[in-house]
Amino acid sequence: MLKYNNTSEIKELECILGQERAIEAMEIGLKIDNPSYNIYIAGDSGTGKTTYALNALKNYASNKSSHKDWCYVNNFECSREPIVIELERGMGKVFQKDIEKLIETLLDELRDTFESEDFELSKNQLLEDYDIEKEALLKKIKKYGEEKGFKLKNSKVGMVFVPIKEKEEEYNKDDEESEAEFYKVKRELENMAIQVVYKIRDLEDDAKEAILDLEEEVGKYVVDPHVEALKEKYNEYDKVKTYLDCIRDDILEYIYLFYLDEDELKEKYDRDHFNRYKVNLFVDNGNEKLNSSAPVVVEINPSPSNLFGKAEYDYLNGNFKTDFTKILPGAVHKANGGYLVLYVDQLLRYALSWDMLKRTMQSGMISVDTQTAIKPENMPLNMKIILIGSNYMYNLLYSYDADFSKYFKIFVDFDNEMDKSEYNEDGIVKFIAHQCNKNNLKHFTYDAVQEVIKFSTRLSGDKSKLSTQFNKVMEIIIEGNAYSKIRDTEYIEREDVKKAIQERRKRLNRIESKMDESLDKGFTLIETEGSKVGVINGLSVLNMGEYSFGRPSRITVTTSPGNGGIVNIEREVNMSGPIHSKGVLILGGYLSENFAQEFPLSLNAYICFEQNYGGIDGDSASGAELYALLSALSEVPIKQNIAATGSINQKGDIQVVGGITEKIEGFYYTCKKKGLNNEQGVIIPRNNSRNLILDDEVNEAISDGKFHIYTADRIEEAVEILTGVKFEEIRDKVKEKLHKFSKIQRPAKL
Repeated sequence: MLKYNNTSEIKELECILGQERAIEAMEIGLKIDNPSYNIYIAGDSGTGKTTYALNALKNYASNKSSHKDWCYVNNFECSREPIVIELERGMGKVFQKDIEKLIETLLDELRDTFESEDFELSKNQLLEDYDIEKEALLKKIKKYGEEKGFKLKNSKVGMVFVPIKEKEEEYNKDDEESEAEFYKVKRELENMAIQVVYKIRDLEDDAKEAILDLEEEVGKYVVDPHVEALKEKYNEYDKVKTYLDCIRDDILEYIYLFYLDEDELKEKYDRDHFNRYKVNLFVDNGNEKLNSSAPVVVEINPSPSNLFGKAEYDYLNGNFKTDFTKILPGAVHKANGGYLVLYVDQLLRYALSWDMLKRTMQSGMISVDTQTAIKPENMPLNMKIILIGSNYMYNLLYSYDADFSKYFKIFVDFDNEMDKSEYNEDGIVKFIAHQCNKNNLKHFTYDAVQEVIKFSTRLSGDKSKLSTQFNKVMEIIIEGNAYSKIRDTEYIEREDVKKAIQERRKRLNRIESKMDESLDKGFTLIETEGSKVGVINGLSVLNMGEYSFGRPSRITVTTSPGNGGIVNIEREVNMSGPIHSKGVLILGGYLSENFAQEFPLSLNAYICFEQNYGGIDGDSASGAELYALLSALSEVPIKQNIAATGSINQKGDIQVVGGITEKIEGFYYTCKKKGLNNEQGVIIPRNNSRNLILDDEVNEAISDGKFHIYTADRIEEAVEILTGVKFEEIRDKVKEKLHKFSKIQRPAKL
């Protein structure tokens, strides 16, 4: 092992401890470039799965360069369906500025061009030609009218002919034939006037068309060189070239807007018209410090809009208005070309997010969750998704969501314990050194480190293991530093670590203290001396959040003749969990095999956890229940100074149980309160010996013979320890009692 006086002499930890299986799975998952090989990382909180995942992704991202810039631009054919354009990293911002500069340049140059003398001369020449033709038509009809005795005048209703005074008198003097001639000439002139009006309108339309053609030709002369230059610059991007052609055509169509002054433009036309030429730089990967590093995006609130973006809108004149410039990206868009990290418990809070994510993986295309009238074009999916959650959530998704296994084929399972090897113990030393340097904490002495390692072993619940819940270890490091400051020592010492552990327990053990108080006052009935028939001290563990502690519980059994079998009183009142109920039913199987081969098993046996008001589950008390049942049937008393734990099977084997350390300590401290007599102890399954990581006081009491731990593999061994009587003798008495019950139940022969 490492040799050191304190952790300041130790090189810091450079890798994660005890997760070789998880690391191998993660490595292969990141190396497989397949859209179905996304990754699910599972493990208990504090095992370092998130920290490791982000570090691993950062390393892989540094060698990946498939991410691009993405822009949304106006679709001039259908503005409701904006077009997405993919560009190399850094080119998005360049493209955005190029288009912005293009429009600014054209505004200036077109305004200057249309205000130039040459353009005005050309335009005036067209208008002059129009005026000449118009005047010629008017002159011709005017002359003809005068020849007929009529004068051409303009009125509100258009051109009208009125008779010249002299001619009018001449017509008035004539007869009816002359009057008819008058009206005939007038109608002829009026029809000619109508024809002239239409010809003038045609001339006006031709003039306008000629001016528009002139503007378009001038516009092309100004616009085309700039557009062609950009097309040459973006020659590798077909979509950009197509878009530039669309911009060019649209500018020429609305070219008159480019030479209006700002006030006139705002007054007469849509003030947002020029927004259609903007570029929405949707995803900009050109601002990365390392352009070769792919994005690693962690989304802690994966709502639909946070994942898949949204479109903002303006409220104008009672209407909601939006366009492609208001489309915002989500985490999926930002992570495209790289890695997206999501926490399962948060993701499944949004059912729509999970469904949209699955559809994205199925289609291979990323949409925008606009929920508005616009439908932006989807972008192709190119990223790996990493889900971080619990094993429980993994099992649920795998079992109940058929799509899950299709797209998350890599399972990275973080263990909550590791072997207690020299390598891993040295790793904990390096971990402590790293945290002390990182968080500016005092360093640990050698003895203090050993106390932390002991704490880690206790967390694992196995002498041969260490816990990988480094968040718990980190808490002791920080709190040990605080107590070292209080004592004003140079380094964190063993005393500081023990104090941190003790005070932490003190902060969390309110319920335990209340139970101790109930025991002191005699409210809770537990005896640690003497012997009783059908009564035994069982051991259980109570979990209060992150804190758990052991408690002895008095188990009583009464028996009588009958056919009710073994009755679990807790189950009858719905206070027994399924595992506990199963353990009680196993007792019947054991009795049937060992005592009911020659006659029917006929008994009523009532088993009860006394003063149990909160329910019970687990099968670790099944052994104690059987011992009490055998005591009740044989009428051989059980020693109250010995508690028992361990589950049994129908063949009489004693099986390992959990929480063995807490159970032993719980009974020890109960005995201490009642008074140690050097005879108290606990029976545990022999295979649970490796799980004993007792605190110093209990270990010392065991070493001094004040408290005892007995191990057993079989029911027979445990019964003899509890009663001091050979099992064969007890077996005979039980058999005799059951035979007696059977006779009582058997109907008499006539």
